[in-house]
Amino acid sequence: MTYQAVDTAPDTASARSSCRVGTSFILLALFAGLLGGSLALPILQTHPTSGQAFCHGILMTFFVMCPAALGGFGQWLLPAALGTDRTVLRGLTLAGFGFLSAGVVLLPILPFVAMLLWSAGILAVATDVITTCLEGRTCRFRDMAPLAWSLLATACSVVLVAPVLAAVVTRGMMDGLTTDALIATLHLPEMALMLTPALGLVASALLSRSARGGASWTVAPYVFGVMGIGGPLFWMDGLYGSLASEVGASLMLVTQIVPSVVLIGALCRDVWQQKRDLDGTALWAIGSILLFAAGWLSDALPGHSGDHTAVAFGGIMALCGGFYAWVERLLPGRIPSLLSRVHAGLMLVGAFCSIVPVVMIYGEILMGVSLLVFGLVGLFLLRETGRARVSA
Repeated sequence: MTYQAVDTAPDTASARSSCRVGTSFILLALFAGLLGGSLALPILQTHPTSGQAFCHGILMTFFVMCPAALGGFGQWLLPAALGTDRTVLRGLTLAGFGFLSAGVVLLPILPFVAMLLWSAGILAVATDVITTCLEGRTCRFRDMAPLAWSLLATACSVVLVAPVLAAVVTRGMMDGLTTDALIATLHLPEMALMLTPALGLVASALLSRSARGGASWTVAPYVFGVMGIGGPLFWMDGLYGSLASEVGASLMLVTQIVPSVVLIGALCRDVWQQKRDLDGTALWAIGSILLFAAGWLSDALPGHSGDHTAVAFGGIMALCGGFYAWVERLLPGRIPSLLSRVHAGLMLVGAFCSIVPVVMIYGEILMGVSLLVFGLVGLFLLRETGRARVSA
């Protein structure tokens, strides 16, 4: 087989069909993100419940980050990165979309059933991503971009996490497992499923479209492999093996934080050498890195509570940057660049204020405004895509 690096997928009916599937996933993630973000608004925090906190955390990681990364950007960007026009098992991805959509609807009333639906749906999507990377690519593994490696590692992480999560939930339904206990159980895999695709999107935003190679391309397979596979494997051993629970913080450091710092350092080196202009999408990526750093530094402070809110905000910010890049690709020139820049600054300031108790109320207000902007962009996107279908 002759390998050749390809930058863009051919404009065929199959490619357009994959893009439509990816659009459905991104819109589903946008809906879940608006729903999950609204649960954290001040008006709903007067008498917060454990179920509300559970729905907020689960929505933002499992029903926003994973579907958007594997189903949305996996359909839009992965085939082009691998030199093909579509994913190999698109029928599985469509089935996964049905399971995930039902899970979003059922999460507030039947959370354990929703998690079982998530496990089935995201496992189907991950299988499509892995199969496409193995059989659909026309480039060598070593020529795969960091984004492709991050999606492959995220899919492998899902293959490890989803069956175990389904077993934990099924047993928990019989043993009376509480939502608080389930959240504590999912801490490490939740971080892996958040950081791995987020850093892939950060790399995609910061690296020049025409540039190949560099330090980030060299370290990406190892970094994402440790994050996406090493972390969940240690988590599984902690659940069913002899691994002591006291080493959880060390596992987070070794399998998530250290590889992330290595990749971010490589990205900084490559961006400096490329002298790339920092557009609106790059500002989202830089904000994501700043939030990651703030979360990791807070963990090093004495008496920290182990709250990874800043890291979670960083993951969501990376996903938002990917969303704006996708909108620009879908509707070139229709979304002003200034809007993306201002929105990135608004969300970054709101995220930092949200993690500082003294100014938390202002952060929640700013995050509410940010949610409103996303809602308006989503409505604009629905209107424009509807017009495109009518004209077609």
